[in-house]
Amino acid sequence: MKRIFTGVLGAVWLIGLAGLVDAQQLPIQPNQNDLNRNVPAPQIQNPAQANGKITERQAVNLAKQRFAGNILRISLVGEGENQRYQIRMENEGKVFTVFVHVATGRVSGPG
Repeated sequence: MKRIFTGVLGAVWLIGLAGLVDAQQLPIQPNQNDLNRNVPAPQIQNPAQANGKITERQAVNLAKQRFAGNILRISLVGEGENQRYQIRMENEGKVFTVFVHVATGRVSGPG
């Protein structure tokens, strides 16, 4: 029984292999460059959301890109056009404050 099963598998494998040998049956794969040719270049976007405000998560990411350290606390300070995230950070035992403007994403911190 085992020999018959092996023979059947071998025959199926050979039939499949014969189908692959005929190059006309193989699908033509598009070149990767052709796929990307009509795709527009990615646009650099302002980190602000559709409502024009930076989220806390975005503010933390912006602060970490500019300053090394751990985030201790984040709070929203100021009003109107002067609203910012106040982010307390720590690096090697030194605590400092970074501000991220809610509307523009502008980062300012220790000089």
